[in-house]
This record gives sequence, structure tokens and C-alpha cells, in this order.
Amino acid sequence: MFTTNKKKIQRYLEQKTDNNKCAFEILLLDYLDGTLKENLISIGIRKVEIRIDWLDDIKCIGIQGRYKEYYIDLQIYPNEFSVSFDLDEPDEDATYPLESKEQLYNVLFNTTKAL
Repeated sequence: MFTTNKKKIQRYLEQKTDNNKCAFEILLLDYLDGTLKENLISIGIRKVEIRIDWLDDIKCIGIQGRYKEYYIDLQIYPNEFSVSFDLDEPDEDATYPLESKEQLYNVLFNTTKAL
């Protein structure tokens, strides 16, 4: 039987209590309720496309979008995230440990403002 990624993620998150959710899981909640996309748009990122890889060996929130004339590529994994901006092809990324959702949004905000 085919199960969508959203259903798999919901089942996964139902197994967690609010007290033991890591930053990645909190970002998954933001994805499910639309807050993730809203926060990216509030930073100034447009044409936001979110793809979820939900496999046994890899879990990733992949995001592509535009900030002014720059392309953005953001990959969020359970323990780290990487972000790259470029005028043509964002392939040189900076990697950070994923400590909190606020940290992720702060890095994005500060990076976009420095462009």
C-alpha cells in the first residue's frame, strides 16, 4: 500500500512526546502545518519548493527557492543543515550543526541580509 511522506512523517511524530522532539522534528511539524514555508517567505525567500526525502537510511527536508536574484538550496538533516546561494547554481554550501529551528532561521536571515 502506498503511503505519502506526510502520513509517514505524521506517524513518526506521533511516537514522540513534545518533551523529546529534536530541532529536526520540530521543523517537520513546521513543514506539516505550513509554518516552514511561511517563515521562509517572511525572510524574503520566494518561489519556495519543499521536498521531503523520507527513507530508511536518510531523512531530509530539501528546500529550493529564490532570494532576490539568487537561487537558494537548503538541505536539513536530523543533525545538521547546509545552505547555499548563487546567481546560477547554488552548489557551494555552508554546513552547520542543527541546534534549533530558531538557529536555522537566524542563519538564513543573516545570510540573506549579507547578500
